[in-house]
Amino acid sequence: MKILYAILGFFCLLAAQPARANSDKLPLLDLRAGEDAPALASFVRFAKRPGVARTPQLEAILGGPLQHIKGSTIHFGPPGTRTVVLLKVRNASDAQGSWILTTGRGSLKHFRLYEAEGRALALVVDATDPQVARQNLGTYQAFSSELVLAPRQEKLVVIEFVSENSTYMPLRIETYGTFFKDRRANISMVSGVVVGALTLLLLNFLFFSITGFKEFLWLAVAEAFFALNTVHSEGYITIFFLYDKPLTGVAVEDFFKCGFAAAMAQFCRSFVKTADNFPRSDLTLKALILFAVAVMLVQPGLSLYPADVRFFLHLSGWIVTVGVALFLPFVGYAAMKQLGSQLWPLFIGWASLALFIFYAAIASMGFFTWLPINWHLSGPVGLFESIMVTLALGLNLKKIQREKLVADANYAQSLGERLEISERATRLAEEKAYALETVHSQNALLHASGHDSRQVILALNSAVAVLKRQETPGGDPALIEMLESSADYLNEIVTTTISGANIAAGDAEFVALGAFRGQALIEPLTMMFKTPFANKKLTLKVSVADDVMIISDKPLLMRALANLLSNCYQYTQTGGARITLALDAGRAIITISDTGSGMPADIMAALNSGGRARLRGNETTEGTGSGFGSAKRIIEMLRGTLEICSSTSHGTEIRITLPAASPAVTPISTDELHAGLTEWTVLDFDQRSDFELGLAASDSETKPVLAVTYDDSTVTRGRLGQLVTMVAIKPVCRELLRHPLLMAASEKV
Repeated sequence: MKILYAILGFFCLLAAQPARANSDKLPLLDLRAGEDAPALASFVRFAKRPGVARTPQLEAILGGPLQHIKGSTIHFGPPGTRTVVLLKVRNASDAQGSWILTTGRGSLKHFRLYEAEGRALALVVDATDPQVARQNLGTYQAFSSELVLAPRQEKLVVIEFVSENSTYMPLRIETYGTFFKDRRANISMVSGVVVGALTLLLLNFLFFSITGFKEFLWLAVAEAFFALNTVHSEGYITIFFLYDKPLTGVAVEDFFKCGFAAAMAQFCRSFVKTADNFPRSDLTLKALILFAVAVMLVQPGLSLYPADVRFFLHLSGWIVTVGVALFLPFVGYAAMKQLGSQLWPLFIGWASLALFIFYAAIASMGFFTWLPINWHLSGPVGLFESIMVTLALGLNLKKIQREKLVADANYAQSLGERLEISERATRLAEEKAYALETVHSQNALLHASGHDSRQVILALNSAVAVLKRQETPGGDPALIEMLESSADYLNEIVTTTISGANIAAGDAEFVALGAFRGQALIEPLTMMFKTPFANKKLTLKVSVADDVMIISDKPLLMRALANLLSNCYQYTQTGGARITLALDAGRAIITISDTGSGMPADIMAALNSGGRARLRGNETTEGTGSGFGSAKRIIEMLRGTLEICSSTSHGTEIRITLPAASPAVTPISTDELHAGLTEWTVLDFDQRSDFELGLAASDSETKPVLAVTYDDSTVTRGRLGQLVTMVAIKPVCRELLRHPLLMAASEKV
């Protein structure tokens, strides 16, 4: 809008320029029979006559100040004022000559042509008479008159006219041959432009009907307005329809101009997608379209408005047309830069049109009377612009088609990849089913092996008991203690092996909770790993607080810690490992650190997040992270956390947090436990008859079942894992009630 205001101010400033005065002497134009007259600009004199229409008085005109034309363009300044033009000619040849004096204008509010006869003026052409105007325009295409001069005869021609759109008047004196040759050329040019515009119009309508793209429709509308304006600017609409309505001719001209501008602006909005790509430019285009439509709507009543209003409306028509013409090249350039170089014809076409329209507006309004004007160029310039815009549309469609082909190829490729992935997924599903079947078979074997191993363990325990009762001279008490600890740990291994098999089989939620001291958890692990660490010249240090009672599943915890210590042993070459256990705000904190080579940050992040990765990326020994992953699943199943706190080239530190830990525990009865767990069904497995009755009764309830027993053997775990939700190992304590697994009973339901 700022551009429009600037243009309006510029026009108003120029309109205030005073007319140039000149001498009142009339120059004589010599004509020669059979030859065209030279350019008439330097021989023309004119005067401005404000006021009402009346027959001009020759003496009064000659007695007043006369102005002359500056430059080669015959232009009489800003429109709206009555203008009197004087031209004195003489036949300088010895033979009679005939010429045609043509004005090149056909749409004038008031036009009369006189020939001086002494001091009087004889009316030759009176275009205020509709019949005369129609006959004159039909014969000559523009207001014209035959000029017949005898040898050496002089004649003064006086033309009086009023124009409200432009005072440009390309006066020419031509022979009949030249006149009709120019007329035929003009008709051919107009016909070519119109045919070309109509061809593009039909093509764009065809493209619109095929593709459905609205930009083709708006371009067709713009070309229709352009074709009509070309026909009108050359006077053909005036000749056949508006010969007696000059003001209507002005209204039609402005209507066509504004229609073309609005259609081109809307085409730009649709084609460039300014609402999405250039929001600010889109607002400007909307404003210009509304302005153009408003000017078009008031044109039908133009003859009813005062002269000042008519001039303002005509100026507004030029302003909106120039505004659109100047704005479009900037949008075209931005579109070419952002949307693709294939839009270069858009910028070139709009730039050429903008230059011509801006120039035509200034020249037409008479602000610079010396500017040359060639209205015949409007047709070729407009046609060139339409061709460029249509070319841009074609190139853009070609790009869209090319991108569509690429997209289709990519889609076909992705479809093939999806099919391949689907086939791979099918194979993996089959392999998974086979693996699960194998795992189930292995689990069955583990259960059987565990049961058999229990017999060996019982025999080993019996032998240890006999050794302890016998006081054999030379016996080694330390050796007996080691055998007893090893037998206990072997029992724990068998138990956790069976539990691990249950976890792998999908029974990952079965837990047997019990209260035990921290030393009872750590000491068997120390005895198990002390000798292997010493053989590798590694140290294994243990720091366990005395006042830590843990409520958890001891065998599962030992399995998890054994996996972590095994990793420390495997990936530590010098130094050793350290285990600490402490109590912190009702939680047991177990820290395992080593002096190994550490692991990369991405590997550590993957392990902490539950992903599978190698534990040491720079070691020659391959690792899958399965030991750490198994430990992490067990700890999380027990509602604890397992995290690698740090890992550098100097070692790794792992932190385990277990809930429900305290300095001591308070023993309670099974009934008290049942009273405290209102959302559980508590059954005593050691009371078999009551247990079976209670288990049968619980089938109809929605509460989960908690079994309480002294027996933490593999056989008992396996049996109860099929019957109840969870197991509590006697003696039970009050602190057991606060364990997250028992507090989250609603999740089990």
